[in-house]
Amino acid sequence: MIDRRALLVLAALPLQAGRAAQEAGPSLPPPPLAPPEEFASLPGQPVAAMAAHPAIGPRLRAMAAGRQRLVAEALRGRGPAVVWEGGWLSGWAAAGELRCFLAYEPRAEQVALMLWEGNRPSLFIPPRWAPWPEALRPALRRFNPEIEAQLRFG
Repeated sequence: MIDRRALLVLAALPLQAGRAAQEAGPSLPPPPLAPPEEFASLPGQPVAAMAAHPAIGPRLRAMAAGRQRLVAEALRGRGPAVVWEGGWLSGWAAAGELRCFLAYEPRAEQVALMLWEGNRPSLFIPPRWAPWPEALRPALRRFNPEIEAQLRFG
């Protein structure tokens, strides 16, 4: 015979877990309105300044691996100024046939990088098939309006 009290306790567990999750609120606080002090001077600068920042440069060199020269050349090219949007610093530049998008999220110390050689992409970090941060959607749209349909956002 099944104990009715045990069934009631088991039935109430999902309700209690749901209430606890609601009381806890969202897992991450909203992104700050301004970049952390260490990065406050980067918005308005060329993307090369962001790439040279001590918190970003070493990661960028490791991520670019065999394409370091191409990434560096593209980032020294012309492009719009770095912006702070949705908790991310982002910018891009182009030099000749090379175009490079760079973004950095200071709270998680996450880097996003995309290199295009001519009309074809040659480097995606995170990989093209992995979810890209939703907050980068507007910045990526400015970099390449067609890329939004080729990436997953999550």
